[in-house]
Amino acid sequence: MDVVLDGKPVGQTVAKTYMELEVTPGQHTLISKAENDDVLNVNTEAGKNYFVWQEVKMGMLYARSLLHLSDEETGKAGVRECKLIEGSP
Repeated sequence: MDVVLDGKPVGQTVAKTYMELEVTPGQHTLISKAENDDVLNVNTEAGKNYFVWQEVKMGMLYARSLLHLSDEETGKAGVRECKLIEGSP
């Protein structure tokens, strides 16, 4: 699925993968594009890590996604089960 951060494409996810993105402090918009577009607005602070879970479910014809902000413990556990997408910004 295509992932867009603040209006700019940042890559595509597949099952059991993750992206690592660095952002400036402040308001950011993350979009997961699939059969639907799901939008998550996040207000980030300097020095903090944020974890977003991209939940995927089957839609009518294609996959659908939902974005969820996760706590750090849950986020780190999820990352350990996945592979970093090479070349992610």
